[in-house]
Amino acid sequence: MSRPERIRVSVVDEQEIFRLGTVACLSADPQVEVVHEAAAGVVPDSTDVGVVSARALSQGRHKCPLVVCANELSERARRAQRNRVAAVLPRTSMTREQLLAAVRAAAAGLQVNVRGVPPPPSAKQVRLDARRREVLRLLAAGADTATISESLCYSVRTIKGLIHDIEQELSAASRAQAVAEGMRQGII
Repeated sequence: MSRPERIRVSVVDEQEIFRLGTVACLSADPQVEVVHEAAAGVVPDSTDVGVVSARALSQGRHKCPLVVCANELSERARRAQRNRVAAVLPRTSMTREQLLAAVRAAAAGLQVNVRGVPPPPSAKQVRLDARRREVLRLLAAGADTATISESLCYSVRTIKGLIHDIEQELSAASRAQAVAEGMRQGII
């Protein structure tokens, strides 16, 4: 099995403690390399994904996909960056798993929770059992079928079946879309 390329991430946030915590969470993942961190400015061009605050979002034109950490994101800020905002995560309740999944989704070209609001009450909310949630969490962490199989002590065939069930439940066409939908619904 070949080792996937590392995701080069830049973190731009004016709050030092939040920025350092974000860098620490990202640096602990072997698939992520933090290549730049700053209190202000634009994400460098050599970056695959930028993790920025709402203020940093409005400081200039960023050229890579962005994960915005903000409790509220104005429509003006969203429009200014058009298609660059790949995910919006709440600063006050964001978890390490959500951050890493959002960075991976952004690197894969997906957009997650871009509006920054929970789904409308009419949207179908899916409940996955603990085993399927764990499989989805491992998928979000970048694990392949064999790795999940070893980690959970199930056969590869069982894991493939669980992944298929998850995709069906979340109305997803792919694993990446299932992860994005799982994040949007707060399952992972």
